[in-house]
Amino acid sequence: MPVILAGKKITTVGIIEDDDSNRDSLAEIVADANFRPVPRDEPLPSLADFAATAARTTDAFIFDHHLKQSQYAPFDGAEAVAALYKKRPSLLCTQWSKADIDTIRLHRRRIPVLIPTDDMNPERITQGIEVCIKEFKDEFLPSREPVRTIVRIEDVDSKQNPPTVYGILPSWNPRQVVRFPIDVIDEKLRKYVRADERFFVHVNLGAEDEAELYLDDFEYRGRLK
Repeated sequence: MPVILAGKKITTVGIIEDDDSNRDSLAEIVADANFRPVPRDEPLPSLADFAATAARTTDAFIFDHHLKQSQYAPFDGAEAVAALYKKRPSLLCTQWSKADIDTIRLHRRRIPVLIPTDDMNPERITQGIEVCIKEFKDEFLPSREPVRTIVRIEDVDSKQNPPTVYGILPSWNPRQVVRFPIDVIDEKLRKYVRADERFFVHVNLGAEDEAELYLDDFEYRGRLK
């Protein structure tokens, strides 16, 4: 029997995890949540092919983040969750949310739910899928709602690949510097990314932790006179 969440029927949950034991553990938790687990044991195709086929046959997904290292997939979990945004509710389950904050932040706007591996349980799965479905309808949690605000660039580390940008979001925390990869900014605007420049940007100002923050839809404002 399907589970009805936010008006949507969810029966199957795909499990995208390269570690056999972790995949089996997640399958048990998914079953305990009254969904039918669909673990993917075999290596995955390109993200485009996976998204085109999986979205037609599976109702929701749980992704581990590190998938490339074992050659299980040619993409990582954060990238996949973002690609399925508004197509299928997808949860990112990882222990690397802080260690890989830069790569995850690149996609964080389109990752509604990030669950630490040790915190995964049937209730979190059910709640997470419901959060995704509601967000797809523009019904945001306070911690996820995008608000147009200003980011002031403090510094750019061009030695990193991609370059790392350091900025302050006065409306979120005027005393905390936030770092993010320059790739979150549209390529045509990157020439303006330097100290003391300002951008309008959509940010989830309700985020309680830096790891939850996303920055999206940059618009160049320039230096204040």
